[in-house]
Amino acid sequence: MTSTAYKFCHLSIGVLAILLARCAAGKTGAEPQNVNYCDVVASPASYDGKVLSIEVILSPSEHSLTLYGAACVPKEGYNVTTQAILPDSWESLPNGKKLKAILKRGRDAKVKLIGTFENSGKEYGPDAARFRFSVSQVKAVSR
Repeated sequence: MTSTAYKFCHLSIGVLAILLARCAAGKTGAEPQNVNYCDVVASPASYDGKVLSIEVILSPSEHSLTLYGAACVPKEGYNVTTQAILPDSWESLPNGKKLKAILKRGRDAKVKLIGTFENSGKEYGPDAARFRFSVSQVKAVSR
């Protein structure tokens, strides 16, 4: 191998190593932020697109699944309705079977969730929720 080819090879390996390190660092940057859900809906722009860990109540309805904080329940003049989106294979997640058993009876479930909060200014789902929370993990479930 010529001296120029050797230098180019080392340079390419160095650039590749830097890119891989940056990619790995980016993945750890998505750690969920532990927050109080009432704080999230009070300042939704601050949390838009962020991965959060929240303790909320999941409530099934005829058309969708909503969530709310125990201290900040949606009511007239205080629209904090939030559509919950469960991942495709949520029933196989840890705590998925327990959650399914509660929801299929039409009951609310107290849960600790990790997911992404969305506040685009548009309405979400068939019940026209103000916000959306896309769940990635169900950390804990109780009735």
